Amino acid sequence: MEEPDRVPMFELEFQYPEAVVGEPYLMTGKGEEWEKVVFGLDYKDMISSTGGNDVTEHNVGVLARTCAKLGYDVLRPAFVPDHLKSLKIAKRIAPDLLIMGSTGGTLGIPDGSSMSEVVKRVYTEFGAVAREMGERVAGSIEGIRMQVDAGADVIVDCTDFCLKEGPFFKPSIYEGLIFPHLKMLVDAAHGRGAQFIMHTDGNLWPILEGLVSTGIDALHSIDPSAGMRIKDVKTLYGEGLALCGNVDAASLLSYGSSDEVARAARDCIDEGAPGGGYFLTSSNCIYRAVPVANALALAKTGREHGRYPAHY
Repeated sequence: MEEPDRVPMFELEFQYPEAVVGEPYLMTGKGEEWEKVVFGLDYKDMISSTGGNDVTEHNVGVLARTCAKLGYDVLRPAFVPDHLKSLKIAKRIAPDLLIMGSTGGTLGIPDGSSMSEVVKRVYTEFGAVAREMGERVAGSIEGIRMQVDAGADVIVDCTDFCLKEGPFFKPSIYEGLIFPHLKMLVDAAHGRGAQFIMHTDGNLWPILEGLVSTGIDALHSIDPSAGMRIKDVKTLYGEGLALCGNVDAASLLSYGSSDEVARAARDCIDEGAPGGGYFLTSSNCIYRAVPVANALALAKTGREHGRYPAHY
């Protein structure tokens, strides 16, 4: 890793741009699945009843202006009915930013309605689950190709592998089933010239070595609510792995003061930035429950404190 001129910043989502640039995202009303999914991978079916292309153009423009105002360095198109078009637009109107696409396809924490069935199948129908995962990953690999061709510089996989207490499955499931398929996604991104960021919440320590061994380029979010610290991860993996986080989105950003947020951001910079390879972000995203003042305090601290040579 090398030290840049300043600590780069981004957020996976910034949900209230009207508070920063005076323009909201356009939504079409009830019943539009793309509003709920945000980053669905079924591109052909993501059509807005109000004219998807217009909504896509507007929302990417709003997000690009928000990134510029806050000082973000990465743009992940959000709230768009046409994801591939959004990447092309982002590449055109924000050429100085890294453009982030999205993928999935492995196996994260199941939702409550399917949890028991998924767990049972993983242990009793391992071969069938592996075949199904292979099919999903093949589709995701094609999605990565399409996104990179459309303008994505980096791909993020937002699949939560762990709870606060530790991995959802026993480590052997990750080693034998999940990580080999994740490596296929990482290799697909690398093969197209893109980098790969893995987002997962929770206590990763029991599986972190295997996760890093898949070849991911960066890890988000280094979840502080699960006891993860930037300093500890950097000590072990900082030579070859960029780190993104670790400002607590679970409670601090929503319920803390702006001064507390700024202090946490400074601590993260001090622990993560030396030597390079650190992105300042929240440990999730800027969602609507986060007070505007706290989101602004986080970005301001990054702009003012995150300069190299830094204050540490």
